[in-house]
Amino acid sequence: MKPIRLALAATLLTMSGASAAQSTTDARCILASNAFSRTATDEKAKKLAQASLYFYLGRIGESATPAQLSTLLREQARTITEANVGDVMNACARGLQAKIQMLESISEQPPKKPEGR
Repeated sequence: MKPIRLALAATLLTMSGASAAQSTTDARCILASNAFSRTATDEKAKKLAQASLYFYLGRIGESATPAQLSTLLREQARTITEANVGDVMNACARGLQAKIQMLESISEQPPKKPEGR
């Protein structure tokens, strides 16, 4: 899967100006999601990877530096292999789905009336 390695490398180059990710999990998900959003042949998988990429990009902290993000992404890129990238992407998609379900559960609850009125 040479395209995945290329996509991981492309992520490192394109993300160098961004702030640092909040955790190693976020960094791994940014890398895996970016790789799958570029290489997936199934349109549904590609869209899920793109949504996951945007979700994990949104978790990047504003106070971190580009150097911190670059270091974190390089470190995490070494942990992602062709053998485990699918498992990494699946874990990231589950994390995204959990947040979507939480948001949906909140929106299904009736709004509370303000107290004292």
